[in-house]
Amino acid sequence: MFTLPRGFTTGDPVRWRRIPGLVLAEVEYEPGAVIVEEHARARFVLPIRGALFELDPRRAREGGALFFQPAGETHAYRASTSGATCLILEMDDVWLTRARAHAPVLRMRASFRSGLVVHLARRLYGEFRLRDEVSRLAIESIALGVLAEASRRAARQDRDSAPAWLVRARELVESRFADRVLLATVAAMVGVHPVHLARTFRRTYDTTFAEYVRERRVEYARAQLVSSAASLSDIALAAGFCDQSHFCRRFKYATGLSPAEYRLAFRSSPR
Repeated sequence: MFTLPRGFTTGDPVRWRRIPGLVLAEVEYEPGAVIVEEHARARFVLPIRGALFELDPRRAREGGALFFQPAGETHAYRASTSGATCLILEMDDVWLTRARAHAPVLRMRASFRSGLVVHLARRLYGEFRLRDEVSRLAIESIALGVLAEASRRAARQDRDSAPAWLVRARELVESRFADRVLLATVAAMVGVHPVHLARTFRRTYDTTFAEYVRERRVEYARAQLVSSAASLSDIALAAGFCDQSHFCRRFKYATGLSPAEYRLAFRSSPR
């Protein structure tokens, strides 16, 4: 039976899988844990529950992001006060070389809070949990998608820097996602035309304004499912969904699991 390589993580592995060229593991970190690690292979780290915060003040990132860590580079994080459960996707050199034969791929440290790359990473976690033979093919395909989209996003971020008004618009969405967030209202608040806001938002963040609102609602619901005993209908309303049915459809589309499956997965996970 496959076991994780020595030094794979300083956290507590819950379950893991190996696909040719890839190692995936669900890892738990204690509340407030400081994580300082260096790995021989490149990896993505996706917080599923809780959050990780980079400790390098020059590269401070908000928690809850998808992180890319290059091979051989030391990284340091702090787990949130509630702890963190993460999906680690580690890629070996042969697998990355095959990917690079088709297109340039990400080589520098990066993090992503939203957009298609985060959606794909959460779908990857859903396939990882299925553990059937079909999921092996899906995992490799989605892992390539994560790498490709992260590479595209990083290249775009290098070219573009968000103007202050756009950062303010995103902050307004994040503080009001549970309300009826209108593009025209936010545009007026930051002093730009709605069409200009929509176009710049999509170009900079690689997602539409409306999709970003939905992502923030799903993220809030995800946290509530594992940290509270609230009913699905109450979580749906608090997150801003019109009803439980709409919430369930959007959540499964974003994560690959239904809200009930997601909650059960964490409450049944061995400690």
